[in-house]
Amino acid sequence: MDADLVLLGGTVLTLDEESRTATAVAVAGDRVVAVGGDREVRALAGPGTRTVDLGGRTVLPGINDAHLHLAMFGLSGPPYSADLNGLGSLDDLRGALAGAPGPGGWLAGEGWREANIPEFDAEVPGPHRSLIDPVTGDRPAILHHASRHSVLVNTIALRLAGITRDTPDPPGGRIVRGPDGEPTGLLLEAAKELVTRHVPPYSERERLDAIASAMRTLNALGITSVTDPIVWPELLRDYTTLRREGRMTVRVNALLHWDWPSPTSTSEGLATALAYAGLSTGLGDDWLRVGGCKLFADGVPTQCTAWLHRPYPEGGTGHLITRGDDEHARYEELMRMIELAHRHRLQVQVHVTGDRAADAAVDGLARALKADPWPDARHALIHGTLLAEDSYARLAEHGIGVITSSLMKSHSGASMTRSIGADRWARAFPAGALLATGVHVADSSDAPVTFPDWRRGVATFVGAAPGPFSDVPPDLRLTREQALRLWTTAGARFEHAERRKGSIAPGRLADLVVLDEDVMAVEDSELQHLTPTLTLAGGRIVYDRDR
Repeated sequence: MDADLVLLGGTVLTLDEESRTATAVAVAGDRVVAVGGDREVRALAGPGTRTVDLGGRTVLPGINDAHLHLAMFGLSGPPYSADLNGLGSLDDLRGALAGAPGPGGWLAGEGWREANIPEFDAEVPGPHRSLIDPVTGDRPAILHHASRHSVLVNTIALRLAGITRDTPDPPGGRIVRGPDGEPTGLLLEAAKELVTRHVPPYSERERLDAIASAMRTLNALGITSVTDPIVWPELLRDYTTLRREGRMTVRVNALLHWDWPSPTSTSEGLATALAYAGLSTGLGDDWLRVGGCKLFADGVPTQCTAWLHRPYPEGGTGHLITRGDDEHARYEELMRMIELAHRHRLQVQVHVTGDRAADAAVDGLARALKADPWPDARHALIHGTLLAEDSYARLAEHGIGVITSSLMKSHSGASMTRSIGADRWARAFPAGALLATGVHVADSSDAPVTFPDWRRGVATFVGAAPGPFSDVPPDLRLTREQALRLWTTAGARFEHAERRKGSIAPGRLADLVVLDEDVMAVEDSELQHLTPTLTLAGGRIVYDRDR
């Protein structure tokens, strides 16, 4: 059988088990059928074969972002909401909000960071609704923090939600209040839902178009697979619709979460959902599959809601955001939820940013694995921002992996160093130490928390991250090949898909990205500027720079 497409005259980094390098690759249907030298691969070309002369360019397996909120990324800017990323002043923020879009008469914004806006630290403590009321007018407004673990809303939104000085904090959340006891408009963790439940939803067509557009953006970066770590029932239906309509150009590994936009789940609610869902890891096909479920253990350091062993500079250690009246009750609730998902054979990925929260999650996963062995569960910690060094060996012992978030090193440094100190932030996301201990690691963008530029992630872990507060200590850095694997083979392994994708070999899915540069030869400083020119997903060209 003739190949449909052959790529000749380049450098093909297979990233397979042998780390082979070839010059050519052939594709038939949605699979790679040959990898090797130009002569042997050219022999597979027939009259109808498309031939691409690589001219020395590099071919990599399609990029796999192991933690990317695809639908949220699609809706995180115009025409659906105001883009608040990178704003450096209150005037910038107000300018972005003037006439901003939003669903059903609301004003929506995404991506602000308190450390970037000096006025949020001025007379009024912290971000305050009085700072946005003058520009939002009579429209209720909801502004999502870059972390997506808090929102700032205006006075009208508080009024519509019925939030007053007497409204109690919900379990797992906090209504931030000023010295006068009045709500400031900043809602942390589960408290977000007090307002989000009142925000009109986007229409189905808006949602589907936003996701499809986001996929095209990812394709232009060379991304062909993502794990979406928060997939609620309506979103799963949207992905199913896109799959049925043939509109998917990125493969989606879905982690189910039934309670979003609240991160706080309950064991009772989870038990009910699992009893009715009848789902387990692996259900689906090569384009859309159920990967498992996501649980939240804690919040984020910038909001002082990550659970730490050592206190924050201003005091306090944060806490688990699971239900419970005290620390012990919240801990046991996390144990119950992990055990439930594990027993239903759903791979568990637990959001942890604090070292104490990570230790608790490892306790739960180890307990579940001991009580009910599942040798190939491949459970994981998400982020693992501030892991205690003595946890590395425990992670390796129980086969628990870590999905790091390297891009945060260059996006969140200003706020993180202020929240936890420069010493702790410098050793965040310790991928090098984890790999050396035998822990499986994949990297991710956590988009829309950051823009999903895997090139910056690779540069970060080899020690060439741009910007202040983003340096990785020498003992935690990776080799270039290790960093590339974190965005290809490693993500496929966490999906139990390493025999289908993540490397370039006969029989693997033809997910490929062609780069202008020689990835292994450019200077470290140039890694973040690599140029994708052609992306294939299942043998189909989904991005072509020249077209």
